[in-house]
Amino acid sequence: MRTVTPDQRLRLAPHVRACAIDGQAILLDLNRSAYMGIAQCDVLADRVDGWPRIPDSVRECTTPEAANQTLLRLLERGLVTNSLSEQAPHTTVDEATSSLDAEDNSPDLGIETRRLLRFLWSAVETTLWMRCRSLQAIATAIQARRNRLQARSAPCSLESVRTGTAAYERLRPFAFSAHRNCLHDSLALVAFLAAEGAFPRWVIGVKTRPFGAHSWVQMGTIVLNDQHETVRQFRPILVV
Repeated sequence: MRTVTPDQRLRLAPHVRACAIDGQAILLDLNRSAYMGIAQCDVLADRVDGWPRIPDSVRECTTPEAANQTLLRLLERGLVTNSLSEQAPHTTVDEATSSLDAEDNSPDLGIETRRLLRFLWSAVETTLWMRCRSLQAIATAIQARRNRLQARSAPCSLESVRTGTAAYERLRPFAFSAHRNCLHDSLALVAFLAAEGAFPRWVIGVKTRPFGAHSWVQMGTIVLNDQHETVRQFRPILVV
């Protein structure tokens, strides 16, 4: 049976992302696509590398014994690890300040055959990913694709991203609806823009009271497939 000593250093597992919001630490297990909320406490932040810390966290939220029990439970579930060779990556995204009204700015955009084929492949690829892969595998694949694009090409201009997003939004209704399908929509848009040579950020955010999760695509401070007022209600927990 595993034990946790008071002086033992732990860290978030590589497949776990975390953020602090409303006095809670929210953990996202990318392998299981599952969330867990734990009362925010500096004791846990002091013991676990990568644990989110906020200035107004409650320092007296638990005893050291209770903290050890919480850490043991997280260790048994594989959400934290004592392996020094593993480290959960931490990527941030700028605060969203505007939205991209792609259709309004590209009213006369024509859809070329190459873009139609890119869209069809992106839609099929996303469907297969969501059926057969975990969020961890999807995130790894997207990051690897982003690294390849950045290594061989310069960043696309905002105008290129705008026209690409406009083409995607014009084609999307023929394949699927974005309503209540934000994850599929965001992954398909990321795949489509990657084929266009652009690499924006894929983001998953969470909120509490009540709990909710939402996904969107963002380039710098600009939200590509949603309204910035909407996504600002969510705290980013995964950024790829």
